[in-house]
Amino acid sequence: MLGLVVLLVAGIYVVSELKIREAHATPGNPVAVPSDPISIAEGERLARITGCLGCHGGNLEGKMFIDDPMLARIAAPNLTAAAGAYSDAELERIIRHGIRPDNRSVIAMPSDMLNALDDADMGRIIAYLRSVPPVAGQERVMKAGPLGRAGIALGQYNPAVVEVRKAAAAASEFPSAGDSSFRGSYLARIACTECHGVDLKGGQGTPDLAIAAAYSHEQFVTLMKTGVALGDRELELMSSVARSRFSNFSDDEIAELHEFLVARAKN
Repeated sequence: MLGLVVLLVAGIYVVSELKIREAHATPGNPVAVPSDPISIAEGERLARITGCLGCHGGNLEGKMFIDDPMLARIAAPNLTAAAGAYSDAELERIIRHGIRPDNRSVIAMPSDMLNALDDADMGRIIAYLRSVPPVAGQERVMKAGPLGRAGIALGQYNPAVVEVRKAAAAASEFPSAGDSSFRGSYLARIACTECHGVDLKGGQGTPDLAIAAAYSHEQFVTLMKTGVALGDRELELMSSVARSRFSNFSDDEIAELHEFLVARAKN
């Protein structure tokens, strides 16, 4: 019995380590990075909406966000240091494709959501990252514990690049450019899929976003701007995310997002 346990543990370690260390040849898609103040300000707004500051800190200094010896120790690194160390092309590949310059996948980063960013918005976000003054902060940490390794080996926790491929495969399910609901679907893909899944059907405690059809336009605006849900409720996750991230949406963007989600719910 002891021998079987040792073999099982060894197998989990080997499989998880192979997945963590796997090299990926997927190329990036270099983008033009602007330098004007308006583009940089827009890049900051987009970085807030997509959650960059939530994980990496208000000054992009980085922070530890999983610190459980049994599960993992994972830190979102100092992005002011990364901006100085990586080229524009390398930053784009990390953010949008989940692949570091050593060709290994990042872990626990929503690149599957960020993969949907168009070239203009990607360029603006990189411009913003480069505009932030360097600060001392958290170095990159990724150390899987025994439960984390078991989850990686069994496919419960996937390297970011695996999730990116799933998101890319699901892209055809969304409206294409030129469709009247394209803009709303784009906003959903770059802001909502992190929690509600690449198909927006929810899971692991989050609902299918068809629920948005239960909200009037005014109620949806209230939710997105203040975090207050129907019935004056405070939602466990959405309320804080709305206040910190989605309150940065413009009124037009909230209307476009709601219109798309309502139309989706009717299909």
